This record gives sequence, C-alpha cells and structure tokens, in this order.
Amino acid sequence: MSRIRRVAVVALVCCLLTAGTALVAANDTVSGDPDIEAFAPETAFVPGEESTLQVSLNNRGEVDEEGFDDLESEVVTAHETTARILAGDETDRDVPFDVRTDEQTVGDVPRGVTGPIDFTVVPDEDAEPGVYRVPIRLEYRNVYNAEDDSGATLRDERVVTETVFVEVDITDRAQFAVTAVDGAVQAGDTGVVNVTMRNVQNESAREASVTATPVDADLTFATDAESTETYVDDWAPDENRTLTYRLDAAADATPRASTLEFDVEYRDAERADATARTVRTGVTPLSRQAFDVTGLNSSLEVGKDGSFAVEVRNDGPRPVENAVVAFDNEAPAPEGVGAETVPADENVVPRETRVTVGDLAVGETATATFDAGIRSDANPGNRTLNLAVRYRGLDDDVVVSDASDVVVGVTPEREAFAVSLAAPSGDEADEGGNGTGTSVAPGETARYDVVVRNTGSEPVSDVQAKLFVDEPVSSDDDEAFVTSLDPGEETTLTFEVSADGGAARKTYAAAVDFRYDDADGDEQLSDTYRLPVEVATDDGGSVLRSPTGIVALLSALALGAAAVWKRGRVSRALSRLRERARDRFGGDR
Repeated sequence: MSRIRRVAVVALVCCLLTAGTALVAANDTVSGDPDIEAFAPETAFVPGEESTLQVSLNNRGEVDEEGFDDLESEVVTAHETTARILAGDETDRDVPFDVRTDEQTVGDVPRGVTGPIDFTVVPDEDAEPGVYRVPIRLEYRNVYNAEDDSGATLRDERVVTETVFVEVDITDRAQFAVTAVDGAVQAGDTGVVNVTMRNVQNESAREASVTATPVDADLTFATDAESTETYVDDWAPDENRTLTYRLDAAADATPRASTLEFDVEYRDAERADATARTVRTGVTPLSRQAFDVTGLNSSLEVGKDGSFAVEVRNDGPRPVENAVVAFDNEAPAPEGVGAETVPADENVVPRETRVTVGDLAVGETATATFDAGIRSDANPGNRTLNLAVRYRGLDDDVVVSDASDVVVGVTPEREAFAVSLAAPSGDEADEGGNGTGTSVAPGETARYDVVVRNTGSEPVSDVQAKLFVDEPVSSDDDEAFVTSLDPGEETTLTFEVSADGGAARKTYAAAVDFRYDDADGDEQLSDTYRLPVEVATDDGGSVLRSPTGIVALLSALALGAAAVWKRGRVSRALSRLRERARDRFGGDR
C-alpha cells in the first residue's frame, strides 16, 4: 500500500470514530416544543342558526436539540390536550357566538393534523355579517426536554395554556321564519292548514323549494307521504309566502301542539346551493268530535214492527253540518269470525238506518226516530243498540263519529185485537135469552155477532175477518170487512151460524182471525181467536126467534085445545047417564 493510501484510510477511520462519538452524545438529550395552529374547513354561519364549528389542529412541532426519534416525538407532542372556545367575558374580542359545547378533551396532539373537534355554536340573531376570529383556549402537558439515561427516559415538563384562532364568516344569506298558522285539523278528520313563512334576511333566495315534514305521529299528510316539497321560485327579503297542506289527525290524537318542520333549499347570490336552517312550528289538532245519544221512547214489541226515538246532542268542539244519525246494528266481528261485522243484536231488524237531523251547533240537540222489527222469539226487556253520527268534516268530507250505546225498551208481544161475543140486545134479554145472543137451535140458523177492538198503538185498515166452525155447526156467511180501526176503536161484526137437526145441545168451538194492513201499509195476519157457539132451545121461548119454532108451537097448542075439547064432551055425557040412573032406580049410587 502506498503511503498516500495509508494516510487516507487512517483519516477516514478517524472521521468515522469522531462522528460516532458525536452521534452518541447527541441522542442522549432532546429538547423542543409543540407549535399548534387551528383552522376550520367550514366557516360560513348564519345568525340565529345553530351550527357545528369543526376545528382541526395542525402541530408543526419544533425540535431545538435533536436526538433519538422517540425522544423528538415526545417533545413536539402536546400531551393530554383540552380545547375550549372563549366567548363573552373571557375574551376582549367581538365574538357574536353562543357556545353550546363546553371544554372538549382532545388527547395527545402529535406532529400533523388532529381533528376535527366539534363545537355547537349559535351566532347571535343580530350578528353583523363579516369575518370573525374565534379564540380557542388549548391546555396541554409539554415535555420540553427528554434525556435517555441508560434506557430510562428523564423528562422535564410543564403545563402550557395557549390560545389559537380560527376565522369564521357570518353571512347574511336567506333565512326564514313562520309568521302565521291558519286553519284547523281535528282528531279523526282531515283538515287544511295554511302556513305563512317570511324571508327574514337581506338576501334573496333563488329557485327556492320548501320541504315540510310532520314530526309527531299524530299528524300525517292526507297523501300518506312522509314529507312534501313545494317549489316557490324566487323569494325576496321580507316577502311572505303561504303554503297550504292537507293533514290527517289520528283518531286518538290529543289536543297538543304537534311539530311541523320546514327546510328551505335555494341558490344564493353566487348561484351556489344553500340550505337555510330548519324552521319549526306547531299545529294543535282539535279533540275528536263528540256526540251524546240518548234513548227517548220506544214502541218496539216482540214479534212486531215498531219504532224508537233518540235525542242527539253535539258536545263539540265545533258545530257540524248535514248531520245524519246512523243505525246499522253492526259491530266489528271478534277475532276468528269469518265475517267482517256481526249484528250487535240479532233480534233487532232495522227497517230504517239513516235519519237526517241537519246542522247542529255545539250544545244543540235533535230527535231522530227509527223503525225496527223485533223477532218473534226475542225476549222482552231493554236492548242496547249502536248508533253513530255522520257529518261533514273540516275538509267537507264525510266523517263518522264513534258509536254510542243506546238502551231502548222492548215490550212483550201484545194481541193486535181483542175479540168477544156481542151482548144480547134488549129484546133478546127480555125474552129470557141466555145472555150471549149467540145460541142456535138444532136444525136452525141464527145471527152470530162478534165485537172486535184494535188493541195496538197504530191504526189498521182493510180488516178482513174470517169465521171458522166445525160440524155440527156450519156457516154460509163467514166473512166480514172493516175499512179501518183506530187504536182503541171497536166495531161489531155479524156472521150467521147453523146447527144440524141432530146436534146435541151443548157449547161448540168457533174461531176467527183477521187479515189487515198495518200503519206502514204492510199486510199482516193476526193470531186466531177462539169463541163459543151454543146449541140449545131456550126455556123462555127462544124458539119463537125462528119461523120453524113458531109453527111447532102453534101445532102443539092446536093439539092441546082439541084434547081439551074432546075431554069436555065425554064428561057431560057421563053426567047425564048418572042423572038418568038415579031417576030410574032411586037413591044415591
């Protein structure tokens, strides 16, 4: 090796040894500090609108004395950092913010970007548009010197409090407020509500669109849509716009303010898309319309058609128009029954199911009368019937109220007529009649008078009576007709009956029934009424009531007279013979 090359190698080794010694000495101790700046990616805020201020921290970290990497990282990191926005009396700056978020825990902030850290803020309603510097107080533990002592780290540290700033822009872009809510919606009904909104800022909203969303389940749109959008085009500052919505209120909705939210999307002065803060208002449904239905009187009768009357009172909360009382005797079928509805009372058959009572103010009453039939196998007593009220709702649609239970009475079945034999006339009584005037002698024909009285509550008409008798009694005149009978009115029907010549003298059965039209003009058939027919010869000369009896009586009188006459002639002849014998023979014999 040449001398020059040896000198170069020795010089290189010396340099390496010197550098290594210096490097070992430099790695033992490191010093430095964090260097933190703050920034916010979204800086546009609207007065009065709650928003989120997202703050990110950028730590550039300065190393004053270099060393091991882990020691350098420790001295440039802001350990256990917290962050808090300063506002009000804590700062001398004009910060028109109401800060809703307290101190935030950030944790360690190494070199680079950390965040975002979210703060909820509300710029003041009267905040002037412009750029504001918002102070953020940071507090952290700073290891400003770190030393490696045979594998152990010795630290010099302190708590540092410093303030960083972010710039935010409070704009005067369009904002909106609800100024009026008109109209009404009622539980169980559809109503129309008009909402008036105003652009309360100085910027026009171009191509504006308003999205309305009911928040409370008690309110829904009549279209069943979750929300609805209305295009309103350009919207100038201080301009009002009225938006109309058809809303349904649940049948069990309570009368409390239900929330409606409105979001306005538009283009701002730079034609950029913008969204205004959400506007809320309340709509209070009226309580469900209520009616009181009470039974008044009833002519319902087992086996008959009758009627019942009810009184309907509008209990509010509002007047109703074109009210109709409905009686359909139907109720929802219990679970497991195939039909959708079942009769509420199967023994009641409605003849009339709708009665119009017209307009009803709150507190006003009206009377409705229904015709109904009661089955013949039903029991008398009280019956509970379901009635409801149909009326025009706020949106002029038909609404049906909840059903009301109405108790009406059903009386036992009554005979349509009372039937009895006519009392004998005065002549018949004087002649020693039996008090019925309905006796017939064997082989003879007699008049048969029947009294019929309408015992019902309604008039009847076209009453056709039919008499039925069995042998040995017969009738060739067994029908009678009455034009009409009012309730309680009676009349006498006349028939003729005959008895066979060999009929035994006793009481036989007769029957009469009636076919008639009721008050509704429906034809009805009455029950059968049984009456007696007596076949007998009256002791008091009742035989004189017929021509045959008179002839027989005259014949008997003639025979008697002849017998008396003959008996007188024989007696006189015997008297003369006795006188002659005394004269001839003398003395008494």
